[in-house]
Formats: sequence, C-alpha cells, structure tokens
Amino acid sequence: MTKHETNHYVFVDFENVPTIDLGLIDEKPVHVTLMIGKNQKKIDLALVHQIKRHAARVELIEVGAAGHNALDLTLAYYLGQAALSAPHAQFHIISKDTDFDPLLAHLHSQKIKATRHGAFAALPFLPQPKPGAVKKIAATPKHQPELFPSVPANEKFDKLLTRLRNNSAPRPKKRSSLLAHISTAYGDKLTAEELNLHLDALVDLGVLSIDAKNKVSYPAGS
Repeated sequence: MTKHETNHYVFVDFENVPTIDLGLIDEKPVHVTLMIGKNQKKIDLALVHQIKRHAARVELIEVGAAGHNALDLTLAYYLGQAALSAPHAQFHIISKDTDFDPLLAHLHSQKIKATRHGAFAALPFLPQPKPGAVKKIAATPKHQPELFPSVPANEKFDKLLTRLRNNSAPRPKKRSSLLAHISTAYGDKLTAEELNLHLDALVDLGVLSIDAKNKVSYPAGS
C-alpha cells in the first residue's frame, strides 16, 4: 500500500501492549509499526502468521537500546517521520503509558491528528462493540468471551473478578504483584502471554487500571 493510500498510521508499544490482532486491519487503509523492545525475544506464532499476511502494511522496528523510555523515544521518532511524509493522515499510539500524552498534545498544537489507545481493538476505525453490549459484559462475567475470546470465561476467572472487585480485602497494588495474583488464581499454569491477556481483559472490563509507573488502582466504590 502506498503512502497516499494510507489514512491511518498505528504505532504499537509492544512492550506495553503485547497482545494485538492484525486480522482486524483486513481491507483497512492502515500501516502498523510494531515497536519491539530489546528484551522481547519471542513473538506469538499466530501473530507471526498475521505479520506475514499483512507484510506490505506491517513494519517491525527492533529497539536496540534498553532502559527507561528507550522504546518511547524511538517510537516518537518514527511517528514524527511518518507525520512529515503524510501530515494529513491520522496517527495512533497503542500503549497504556501516559508518558506519550505530552507528545500528543504537541502534535495537536501542530494540527496533526494523533491519539493514544490502551488496546489495539480500541482503534476508532475498527468495528466497535455496541455500548450496551460492553456494559452487559462488564456486569456479567459469563458473557466476557464475546469481547475477549482469548480469555475463556470459567469459574477461576469469575472468582478472580469477585476478589478484585472486593474492596474489603487486600488487592495487588503493583502490576508485578497483580500478575502473580492472576497466576496463583490459575494454579501457576498460565504462560506469560496468557497472564498478559488476562490482565488486559481486567483493564478493558474496567475492573482496574494501571498507570505509567505500573501502579494498580481500582474504581472508587469497588
């Protein structure tokens, strides 16, 4: 796909959001750049097949340096290059990291359309679930697979939701302790990718949120 045919440029902070479905961009005027962290050594095989299928529209950038904000700064560079070559396109960052927000504010001041989304599926040009359906799923855990097919609803997930919504009991305050909590709930049988899928589902269901410093917070009253 040539640049003038591309309406949307998507930059994925793959360290922060390691779960994406490139099948969602079928027939869409979009170019996706996956920013791969230096310490990320494995990519899910299903995603590899999707990358091959969309090779003309998906670019992998391996960040050569490790350390705080190394990937963020590299992503900002490539976004800036794309904005120079296609200033009338729309730009999207996929990351839960709020450190990108000052960059987005500056881009807005330059009349460049750029937004950040916490999940790949939240991109505004992709089909979105009806608001009523999302509310119903959030209130009724057994309907959760309709929105998150990769996180099967079962008794363990329902119990996990109940515990995390119970404000009278101690709850994890850091991302690392939350992942350990999820792992324990499943008898330490989940892979690292499955743990991240469950964490993303909890965030998207509104059960909790995670800030740029990996601090976990829960909605008031829950």
